[in-house]
Order: sequence, then C-alpha cells, then structure tokens
Amino acid sequence: MNDAARNRDYGFIAIVMFVVAISIWLVLMPWVPAIASATMHRFHLRSSSFACWVTQFPIPTMYNFANQVEVTNIPPGFVDPILENPLGEISPATSGSRRYINHFPFRIITFVSSRYRNLKDGTDRWFTLNSSYRGQSIQTRIHADPDGDHKGGYVIVRLPDQAAR
Repeated sequence: MNDAARNRDYGFIAIVMFVVAISIWLVLMPWVPAIASATMHRFHLRSSSFACWVTQFPIPTMYNFANQVEVTNIPPGFVDPILENPLGEISPATSGSRRYINHFPFRIITFVSSRYRNLKDGTDRWFTLNSSYRGQSIQTRIHADPDGDHKGGYVIVRLPDQAAR
C-alpha cells in the first residue's frame, strides 16, 4: 500500500460529499417543486416522516421562503367582537396583523421572546403560519390552549387543514 492511499482522510471526503449533497438540494429547489414542497413541510413540522425531516435537518433554513405569521386571540373564522377592546389598546395578540419572519414560522411559538410576548397572559391564542415559494404555499393553524395542570404551560394543537373553497 502506498503512502497516498494510507493517508487519505475519509472523514474529509465524507464532509465534502455531504456539502455537495446539500448544495445540490438548494440549487435544485427552484426547479424541482417536490424539493420545495418537502422543505416547506419541514418548516411547518409536517414532514411525511421523521426520517424525511431529519434528512433535511442540516440544510440551511434562512431566507428560503416568504414566511408569514398571524397571532390572534380569536379562533379562525370567528367574527372579531366590536367591543372586545373598548379602550382601543392594540397588542400583537389582538391586532391579528400578519408579519414576515425568517427561518421557521414555528419560531413564533417556540422561541423565548416571541413565546413570552404572545403567551404571557395565559389565555388562548391562535397562530396562522404561511409559507410560500414560486407558486406553492402551505398553511398551518395552531391553537395554544392553556394547560390547567401546569402554570404557564400550554397544549399546542395543530388545527385541521381548511377545506379548499
């Protein structure tokens, strides 16, 4: 066996192959709708399986899609009561305005600052998460239901998909 064959760094070769595979995934995303769809489902924690989600885990997530979130204290489809907020105070939880965010839309529920801002008062909240990319879109609706057994805790429930109209 010669010195060149003995001194090969197979770990380095594996890392390079891994980087090449991720690069191919990202380069193909604009032209292969299935790749974009799988990645959007990953963003919404709706991958077809854990294996599919974990395979995509190392792929960078920043600035991939148009991610919007809306947080309200009224269930989707209900009419906003006229006198819900008689003093006219506007807060993120009552305004219902959509805003764009980077990375995963679920960060609005899981990250400390947004979790505190949206769930600090211990009342029900409804989250609508939207991601879109090149004509594809996905929407996930979440209900954060206060957990009476754990002070300050919530039960996070994904609501059924809306029927196509």
